[in-house]
Amino acid sequence: MLPIVASIVSGLISNGLPKIADAVLEKGVDYVEQKLGVTLKPEDEMKPEDVKDLRERAMQHAEFMVEQEVKDKANARDMAKAAMTSNDWFVRRFTYFFITAWSVFAMVYIPYITFGTIPAENTRFADTILGFMLGTVMASMFNFLLGSSFGSRKKDEQK
Repeated sequence: MLPIVASIVSGLISNGLPKIADAVLEKGVDYVEQKLGVTLKPEDEMKPEDVKDLRERAMQHAEFMVEQEVKDKANARDMAKAAMTSNDWFVRRFTYFFITAWSVFAMVYIPYITFGTIPAENTRFADTILGFMLGTVMASMFNFLLGSSFGSRKKDEQK
């Protein structure tokens, strides 16, 4: 193995990116760089922002995702299936009640924040809540109800 490749692989592993390191070893540096759209750097040249960028790009490709992420999603699905077989009506519907509550809150909060009057000292706080709702709460609900892009990608790959 070339010293530069060894340094790249070492940097990937030490920064918690083992699946990318595996792909470098199995398919080559050029393949991974082309797939992710970045230039891989040796361990001593890798900065925290490079690692963050690599991690974000890797999340867009199933082959670079760590198995634990896939297992976590499978465990959540198993839990939902178990809840659906419960005799307790509340347990069967809890997820939908939870999503409904957040949806109602969002439908009230977003127009109020957009068109209502907010004291100047609370603007930053209101913006933080709005960003959290749009970036995590709403996205998570839609991913749960409509399926995530990971599942869609896997379905398209099987065709």
